[in-house]
Amino acid sequence: MERRRPDSADLRARLETWQRDAGFSYPEVGATRTLDGAIPVALTRRYDIDRHEFVIGRGEGCFERAREALLGWWHFRGVPWLRFVGGETPAHEGQVVASIVRVLGLWLVNPCRVVYLEPPGEESRRVRFAYGTLPGHVEAGEERFTVTFDEATGQVRYEIVAFSHPDPLIVRIGRPFARHMQCRFAAASAEALRRAVR
Repeated sequence: MERRRPDSADLRARLETWQRDAGFSYPEVGATRTLDGAIPVALTRRYDIDRHEFVIGRGEGCFERAREALLGWWHFRGVPWLRFVGGETPAHEGQVVASIVRVLGLWLVNPCRVVYLEPPGEESRRVRFAYGTLPGHVEAGEERFTVTFDEATGQVRYEIVAFSHPDPLIVRIGRPFARHMQCRFAAASAEALRRAVR
């Protein structure tokens, strides 16, 4: 947490340092791959589990636009109250990004690294990737973002699945607020994708 807004040069330097030096801040790296069905008990004991799903449009054309928007980080770049750095290139494994949010007069800089990307094949009706927190993030855990096309209904869906727990003491104290911010981000990122696919 910082009192002054981080400037662009400082953020670029931090991104380079994180890219070079930072490891994940939680041990279950890649565990969101298994969160399609029942949640492993070990995760529920240590983390809050979140799953949000939104219909963001209809039709194959919408899916193609949503796929490009997801990989282009529009679910972050289109959120008006969040600054996002490091997403100048499409999502790829190992990429480091950070979201910057102002909360109660303090700036939170939240670095993450892309853990995996499951790119769509020619016939795939799904694209997804996950990123995990790095030291300095106000949470510890992993978040997966998925866009799917349901051929039966024509719906294009956006899903966020995450496991996380507050890291610094200040977030533990303000846990209800942190949970509120996670839900707020989920809704705002879905709306950002809806705008991107219109």
